[in-house]
Amino acid sequence: MIQAADVGVGIVGKEGRQASLAADFSIEQFCHLTKLLVWHGRNSYKRSAKLAQFVMHRGLVISVCQTMFSIASRGEPIALYQGWLLVGYASLYTMAPVFSLVLDRDVDERLANLYPELYKELTEGRSLSYRTFFVWVLVSIYQGLSSPRIIMPD
Repeated sequence: MIQAADVGVGIVGKEGRQASLAADFSIEQFCHLTKLLVWHGRNSYKRSAKLAQFVMHRGLVISVCQTMFSIASRGEPIALYQGWLLVGYASLYTMAPVFSLVLDRDVDERLANLYPELYKELTEGRSLSYRTFFVWVLVSIYQGLSSPRIIMPD
């Protein structure tokens, strides 16, 4: 059953460690399941949703900037970001927001345990929905269009 599930949680018990060894997560006591789901599960879902949307945002900003540069250069096949500049932007400049997701906490652990209704937000998919996706797309297009104006020589 653990291997057929999306995420397996094994509990170490009197029967041994067989279930916990085959599981994705292993806990010592059943009471730790609340913390695993309500706190760690909530943080994992919210961080994964933000990361997926940020990676799409980053790529779309680069694409919009390149499109505007292609229009300004009258369709010439010239890359706006060439070689290491694109690699530097995609890795070094955008590294801080990605690493900040590791430390992101929208609520305190005590509040998440006190109000398990916060977990219901995740089951409804509000963090990763069409609405949030299109908000990120609009922000990406705006940021790509508001990039510094490119002046091409005649």
